[in-house]
Amino acid sequence: MFVVIVDVLVRPEYVEHFRKAVTRQGENSITREKGCLGFEILQDPEKPTSFVLYETYTDAPTFYEVHVSTPHFADYAATTADWIETKSIRALTKLWPTEHA
Repeated sequence: MFVVIVDVLVRPEYVEHFRKAVTRQGENSITREKGCLGFEILQDPEKPTSFVLYETYTDAPTFYEVHVSTPHFADYAATTADWIETKSIRALTKLWPTEHA
């Protein structure tokens, strides 16, 4: 399984707008992308401008070739671009537990 962790720092005045947009993005990813296995959105309660996205995919190509080329991702990226102060992405391989363990 391929995992992506995205750390996002949102400009304070756009926090509520971002929450709505990223929730819509998560829903679209889960329902429209066959290889998207999970899309969790976390927000730091002590620093509400800080979000973490925990996304799981069947494999790396599903993320890099399918997910990022979907129309809903393009819409999300364009909509939120000016709202984001910083963003970092970590790509990981899930070792354990496996689906068969």
